[in-house]
Amino acid sequence: MRLDEFIEGFERDEDAERRRLAREKSYEITDHLEDVERQFEQVVQGDSLYGSSAPEIFVGRSNYPDVSTGLLSPMDREADASSFATSGEWYQQGLGIDDVLQRRTGLLNSTRSSQVNVEDVWDGFVGVQREVAIADHPVDVEVGLDDTPDIDLSLDDIATPTGPRARATDATLAENPYVPKPVEKTLEDDDWQAEGAMTYLYRRGFDVYEINTILSAGALGRGRNRRLVPTRWSITAVDDTVGQYLRGQIRNASSVDQVQVWYNEYIGNDYWVILAPGNWEFELVE
Repeated sequence: MRLDEFIEGFERDEDAERRRLAREKSYEITDHLEDVERQFEQVVQGDSLYGSSAPEIFVGRSNYPDVSTGLLSPMDREADASSFATSGEWYQQGLGIDDVLQRRTGLLNSTRSSQVNVEDVWDGFVGVQREVAIADHPVDVEVGLDDTPDIDLSLDDIATPTGPRARATDATLAENPYVPKPVEKTLEDDDWQAEGAMTYLYRRGFDVYEINTILSAGALGRGRNRRLVPTRWSITAVDDTVGQYLRGQIRNASSVDQVQVWYNEYIGNDYWVILAPGNWEFELVE
């Protein structure tokens, strides 16, 4: 936590923070943050933002069950909005750390405070957010903003970098989103537990990141239990559920007949997979 959050009247020295970022990280980061500010000024018309929203949302966990929930909208009007949604395709495309940084910080997070119980909520800001989350492509939205954006410059080695954040007054769909048939099926079944629905979507070809967004929007699970799920919690839930499904599939496979070692590396992370003959067991070490 920053000291300025606790001292009334304390003003952050953003110039000093940027100089620190340049020294500790890269001067390219500070140049990019200046580009982000210029993009925001170009896309905001008066007190509203109009454009495509990436098929991704954010739900905070602080003050649960009263949470901060937001729509993520690219500020580069010429960019493909779908490329800003977190996806396994980033690895397939060979995106580097700079590419990920640009995508993360290039999204405006328009936030509102909301209760997590959203079983029948499909109108207002939360309703628009849920429609965006279950759509199969970026949806055009108009978002009313209540204040100037806050650009958080506190990049570190753990937290995900974020773009500007501003309080939203309302949000309106500018088009009718298309909902994939498998998602419609999970929505229509009020007795389907979230774990089973997540496994079903994964088997139908949905990326874990897509399932995470749908779960976070409160669109999975038994009807009376559907609620917004903080993004960090939904990531854990989806990873655990899909992991259990995959382990069940692997258990039915025949054993290897010799030791095998597999290795890969991506954006600073090294991955080693060691297979050995014998009965089923596994250990994951980070």
